[in-house]
Amino acid sequence: MERTATAEARWRPVREGVTLAPLRMEAGAGTFLMRYEPGSRSPAHVHPDGEEIYVVSGKGRLDDLPIQAGDFIYTPPGEAHTLFAETEVVIHVVLPGPVVVTE
Repeated sequence: MERTATAEARWRPVREGVTLAPLRMEAGAGTFLMRYEPGSRSPAHVHPDGEEIYVVSGKGRLDDLPIQAGDFIYTPPGEAHTLFAETEVVIHVVLPGPVVVTE
């Protein structure tokens, strides 16, 4: 069994105002935490194999859907979206496959 302590995950910059802490990464897939500073956003993107998001903290929007701490969002394969952070937002992400940026 492989274990990764969340405290050992190192935050890495992704883009202005967005960082990522890998928990388990494989080629094109993985489990990780993402932190969005207030006012930051992800570019529009598609998940060909779907995506699972658990909102750990904060408030924002996934397109027009309001999200907040405690929310779970499942993105079906092929669906596109963008995330906007109203406050600092931390999400736990599970990706079975790659992300395709469309913006």
